Amino acid sequence: MTDSALLACAVVEHPAFRCGAELDRIDPAVLSAGEQIDLLVVLEEQRRWFEAAQLRVLAAIGAGDTSALGLGQEAVSLALQLPLRTAQTRLAQAETLVTELPRTLAAVTAGSISAAHAHVLAEAVWRLPADKPELPAALEAAVLPDVLAARCVTAPQLRRRVRRAALALDPSTAEQRHQLAVADRRVDYQPGEDGMASLTALLPAPEAQLLFTRLTTAAGLLPAEDRRSLDQQRADLLIDAMLSGLPQDALPQVQGRRPAIQVTVAADTLLGLDDQPGHLTGYGPITAQQARRLAAEESGTWRRLLTDPDTGALLDISPHRYRPPQQLRDYLSARDDTCVFPTCQQPAHRCEPDHTTPFDQGGPTRRDNLALTCHRHNQAKAGTGWHYRHNPDGSFTWTTHTAHRYTRPPNRPWPRPPSR
Repeated sequence: MTDSALLACAVVEHPAFRCGAELDRIDPAVLSAGEQIDLLVVLEEQRRWFEAAQLRVLAAIGAGDTSALGLGQEAVSLALQLPLRTAQTRLAQAETLVTELPRTLAAVTAGSISAAHAHVLAEAVWRLPADKPELPAALEAAVLPDVLAARCVTAPQLRRRVRRAALALDPSTAEQRHQLAVADRRVDYQPGEDGMASLTALLPAPEAQLLFTRLTTAAGLLPAEDRRSLDQQRADLLIDAMLSGLPQDALPQVQGRRPAIQVTVAADTLLGLDDQPGHLTGYGPITAQQARRLAAEESGTWRRLLTDPDTGALLDISPHRYRPPQQLRDYLSARDDTCVFPTCQQPAHRCEPDHTTPFDQGGPTRRDNLALTCHRHNQAKAGTGWHYRHNPDGSFTWTTHTAHRYTRPPNRPWPRPPSR
């Protein structure tokens, strides 16, 4: 049997009846471009089928864990090489899916959605009031059919849909949940790679959006010849704003000193005799060049510690027109919300109105012939074999160069009217 014939059989089979050994025999290099996409989908469905099986095992482990400390999470953590918190979350997600979201778990088994999609629904259930046991099934019914019909909704896109549905299903306690969430606001620091780190803030959405918008707007005031990217400009503006807005001299002392960073560096490294890494307290190892640069800072922000390279002892401490009118652009922003490419999340303000039927081919500048697309997905239509259509129900169907079709469901930022 040829590789194409093996693939054709696999495409029509349920994941439970596919043979992994036969799938592994298929050489993707001999398949057509369309068949390669089909094989990718088959393998993804197979992976999801195993994900569902693993979720059921996790649920059984959680249900059978009778230890006082709940050591099942340690067992899972070790077996799967996961952080404990991740293992704990996986166990809780599995229990919720098995006991409260059976249709969602069945969709994972069928390969229609991934475990990541299922986890979005499970975590949303945790935020629903316990005294309303009917809500998990109602939430599942509100969002799952559209996702299964589209088959191209990403997990982050699903999260937005789930949030909207949860608010509609339980408006009476939504504000209470919001106030509890506000109490959890925080700023986190996470060391990264290559001398970088993440500083993340969990804030109320309006304030977070306002901060981001102001940083973006301030970046627009910088000289045109500024060669930094927009991301770099925002990051540098945030550093400048925080360090100037919270001057060191105005801050209270902590353990007898003003807040500062602490760099530990060997004397030979500081003098350029070797390139041993330095150490940034709270982060870890940094390059010798970074350590020298920080140690040489004379602004008073940095506190320098020198150690002997042999003994490690501390040596020293120093102190009808083509362009739509604005009213129509506002309508498109409200209707589409993001780029209409199914898996794109570029927000409306970064997109431009696009004529579904090109203007130079007689396409009118009307809302039924306009859609918001980001620059990349606008360019995707230019001689590549990709195109899309605007469906009567407000969805957008994209066709790829291999004739595969994917539909972006209608965006519904407002609640549906009640059925009569």
